[in-house]
Amino acid sequence: MKRQLFIILIFTVLTGCNGLHVGVGLKGEIVDEDTIVLEGDTFTIQERIGDSLLVVWNYEHSEDKTPCYLLKYERNGFFYPQIGATSITSIGNTVNYVSIDDKDIYDIKTKKVLFSSPCSASEFYYLGRWKNLHLFSSSDTICFSDGKCIGLQDDVLCRKTKKDGVVALMAGAQTTDVSFGDLYNAKKTENTTDESVERWTKDYYIKPRSKFERMEAGFSVDLDIPKGDMESDKAIREWMMAAIRDDAFYLLENKGGIPVGKCGSLKDLLHSLDGYGVLWEKLCRAENQIEDTLAVRMTCDIKVRKVADSDDYATYHYWASLYNGGFHDLPREYYITYDKRRGELLDVSNSVKTSMLQQFRHLTLESLKKGYDFCYEKESSWEDFTHSIFSFHCPVIDTGGVDDVMRSCLVHNYSCDDWAGWKGYNEKAFTEKDFPLTHFAVLPEGIILTYHPYQIDCFAAGEYHAVIPFKDANKCLLFDYSKHEDLKPKLERFIKEF
Repeated sequence: MKRQLFIILIFTVLTGCNGLHVGVGLKGEIVDEDTIVLEGDTFTIQERIGDSLLVVWNYEHSEDKTPCYLLKYERNGFFYPQIGATSITSIGNTVNYVSIDDKDIYDIKTKKVLFSSPCSASEFYYLGRWKNLHLFSSSDTICFSDGKCIGLQDDVLCRKTKKDGVVALMAGAQTTDVSFGDLYNAKKTENTTDESVERWTKDYYIKPRSKFERMEAGFSVDLDIPKGDMESDKAIREWMMAAIRDDAFYLLENKGGIPVGKCGSLKDLLHSLDGYGVLWEKLCRAENQIEDTLAVRMTCDIKVRKVADSDDYATYHYWASLYNGGFHDLPREYYITYDKRRGELLDVSNSVKTSMLQQFRHLTLESLKKGYDFCYEKESSWEDFTHSIFSFHCPVIDTGGVDDVMRSCLVHNYSCDDWAGWKGYNEKAFTEKDFPLTHFAVLPEGIILTYHPYQIDCFAAGEYHAVIPFKDANKCLLFDYSKHEDLKPKLERFIKEF
């Protein structure tokens, strides 16, 4: 008798909401956007995948091994459990696969695990098929369905292209298209050391003086510093020092009275950085310390990398992330180029023919539109695109009678605005005749201009880089920089061993 009762109990558990049988049809009703009732048991709808797939979860059994189920709705009106697991997550750009327990890739059609990923699979994106293998990517990895994974460099993104069998790897404004086959067979080679620069990494975060201090405050640097004594080396060091000063002390709203540190040599620059670190803590404590205790979060992390170097020019990439309160940090990046022939940093005024300025501005906008359309996954009209970016920086409220301080808070200002070509606050929408041309620089791919978050689009849209190929840009330029296209980054720049 006891044995029979035990069997009945086990059967009851297996057929309840904690044990839905795979392949057994269930009558169900979708009550609302987030709820479904299956044979009297209530489940939360976590995700909808395509027109017929649901990921459901039962909170009463969240501690069990199978609180989640993948359901398929058939035309007969029944819901069929496909698989149960601790967690089930959809994979972007496909309805054929899901991630199981952040590890296994499950093939919905064959009802089998396609492969087990050595890295997190919960944020995978489907790239396509090569031979008999399927490709998936996450924020830092590309995985083939045989288990081989290619790690991406920290600043690299992978994007699916319109061309089958090809992905785009993006590092800032620089990209390379690579076939699935070349990616699979790629071998990471050792990077050769650039003897012309010193890779210098150091943080200048404030150390607590007591157990009562609670802060994350200071700045850090990760720099490619030119070591030489050429005018180009000195100019880059001076720009680098000024940029670090501007962003680090921008947090303290105190950069105006701080001179650019000495940087005539590598030794001078390193000494000046240490001086900035001491001064930053002194000013921070003076402004924010209460009695003998500092409690504040205020950070600035800066990275500078040499991108291209030739007899004609040198280009560096600047990246910074600042936090001084609010919901998120404020990242910004741009490129800067020093022309060795003319002995000056480039901008629009010394690089673009006056007679061709409007044509060059139009080329910039055309490039920005490509990024804009990609961001919003639709082909916008020229009118809709220009209306959006021309008016974005304008305040959405009437600023009549608003004082200058309050008015400045309505738009975000960047410490690099003054010399980048951005004129700051403007109450009127831009037009194609006065749209600013900011952060002009040279890459082996062409001319680049950069726009920060909040300047022409929202924070989530990120940085906008307008890259104008030399074949289009040269007719507008005073000088030709196209002969150094061989400096384009190779595949090894974008990947790392995994």
